[in-house]
Amino acid sequence: MNNEMSSKTKNVTYYVEGPDWVQTVSLDTNAFDTEEVQIIEAGTKAIEQEMEKTDNFNIGAMLVIRKSKKAKTEKFVNAYLCLNNAAQYSLAEDLRKNYKAQTGNDLAVDDMGMSEWDK
Repeated sequence: MNNEMSSKTKNVTYYVEGPDWVQTVSLDTNAFDTEEVQIIEAGTKAIEQEMEKTDNFNIGAMLVIRKSKKAKTEKFVNAYLCLNNAAQYSLAEDLRKNYKAQTGNDLAVDDMGMSEWDK
């Protein structure tokens, strides 16, 4: 009985915001070990969906991810990590270089990859 319970699909919907776009992503939480991995995957899927939708893809250093449209909490996620996860390596490196030139900070050197749930 316990195996049946753990194998049931439990979908969570995330709302992912880029600089000028929003994508809705639904994930089966059973497919991921941690919430952090789910969040990175939500960002990755949102990037993939947006890239399929437009020829003028725009990305900033951070993605904003919420668990609902009206959520009062959000996470800021390193877009460089999501781009690499989406196999968009040259876009990820371009973002990294541009961000480092502007701020002096390297997106590839990120201990957490995301913020805590901000209020």
